[in-house]
This record gives sequence, C-alpha cells and structure tokens, in this order.
Amino acid sequence: QLIGFSKVTRDITERREAQARDARFRRVVETAPNAIVMIDAAGSIEMVNAQAEQIFGYAREEMLGKHVEMLVPERFRASHPALRRSFLTDPQSRPMGAGRDLFGLRKDGSEFPIEIGLNPIETDEGPMVLSAIVDISARKRLEERFRRVVEAAPNAMVMINANGRIEMVNAQAEHLFGYARSEMLGQPVEMLVPERFRGHHPGLRGSFFADPKARPMGAGRDLFGLRKDGTEFPVEIGLNPIETDEGPMVLSAIVDISARKRLEERFRRVVEAAPNAMVMIN
Repeated sequence: QLIGFSKVTRDITERREAQARDARFRRVVETAPNAIVMIDAAGSIEMVNAQAEQIFGYAREEMLGKHVEMLVPERFRASHPALRRSFLTDPQSRPMGAGRDLFGLRKDGSEFPIEIGLNPIETDEGPMVLSAIVDISARKRLEERFRRVVEAAPNAMVMINANGRIEMVNAQAEHLFGYARSEMLGQPVEMLVPERFRGHHPGLRGSFFADPKARPMGAGRDLFGLRKDGTEFPVEIGLNPIETDEGPMVLSAIVDISARKRLEERFRRVVEAAPNAMVMIN
C-alpha cells in the first residue's frame, strides 16, 4: 500500500554544458590536421585522434589506456617518465625537446622524426597533457638533400643565423680557413674576418637581414678572410638568404681569389714597366 513518495529534482544544466563542451573538444581533436595524443599524469593514453592512428599504425583501442612510452623508441624510454613529470611540475604550452631530435615508434617497429607541441589541459579527472605530433620525415629528407648539395659544392660554404652564429660549413670551408668543422659551428662568423674589419661587420650583417636578397657581398670593396693560422687572403663572397624552421639564415659562397690577385698585380707591374705609354679602356 502506497503511503507516500518523495521527489528529488536536480538541475543538470551544468553537467549538460560540460558534456557539450567535452563533445566539442573531442570533435576538434578528431578533426585536427596533426596527430593528437592526450595522456594523464601517470602517462596513460586517454585520447587519440584518427591522425595518431595513421602515423603510429595502431588502432585506437590498442593505444587507449596504455602508457605513452609504447610510442617512444626503446633507447629513449628510460628517461621519458622523468621528462613527463618535469613538464607537469611547470605545465605551460611549449615545444617538447627544444634543440633535440625527437622520434616516434610505429607499430611495425620503424622510427620516424617528429616535432611535438605540449599543452596542459585541466579536466575533471585531473591535469592532462595534450600532445600535437607532426611527422617531419619529408622535411628531414629535404634538409639532408640540402646538406649534401652544400657539402659537394666546389666553393667554401658558410651558413649563419640572424645573430651571426655559424650554423653550417662544408669541407671546402674547413680547407679554406684551416679550422675543423667543430671549431666553427656555433661561433660568431667574425672569427673568419680580419681584426680590422670586425667592428663594422655586425652592422653589415644587420643590413643584409633587413633586405635579404641574393647578391655579392661588398661590391666595389676588397674583401679578406682570416685563416686559423692568422694569415689573410682576398675573397669574393656571394650571399643568399635561406628561410629555415629556425628563422632566416644567410648562405655565403666564398671564393679564394689569391691567384687572380697575383695575376692582376703581375699584369700591373708589366704595364707599369712598359717603355711606351699604355692606356686600358673597357
């Protein structure tokens, strides 16, 4: 016999709004052009999108709930948990492994170079990390092709960044300046410039970066390089702007014109010693 009843009414507007936000978030992640992997504080994979399935070769259900280290090559796994924890102690959007080469591991065991952007996410289940992962295999192949071209160039090649630091040299540059490659990389390019020209060289660099276009350096002026042994030699330099992921660079093609200068000087002496008047016109 029913003797009464109670009724409890709960406003679930906030829950519905949260569910709607979560659904929108999941749709955005799913349609992102890059692979997306979200992990919790313990490193377990909580969400992936279709792009992540494609680049890693796993079905979604094979990744969810597993440790993210399954996507990391074996040789990096031991240090990866500590890197995860260090991010969570200072969670802010930033690229992962700045200055280091990063690699992902596919289901078939093959490795591939990647870039990763990390973003902290606050959820009802606690803090998460949303990782945007880009396969940069094609870019790395282009970079390697570019390096091979530079290495095989018949002239000395030196590439510097906007701060004047040497980013790349080839074998001809080592031969011409007398430095080993390791002695030049990361150093100011002024180490290859005679002392008397160093004061105004940064200003000339700055003017090139302000108007970057392929052109000869120092048109109308005599240019000189400085070898490791302290000797100077006349050079001609062609400048070419290069856009890279690290920002604008300048690729310099350097030619030692010592032999040409000696011939010119010999010719001048012959003309000067000639018994008759001589005039050269262009």
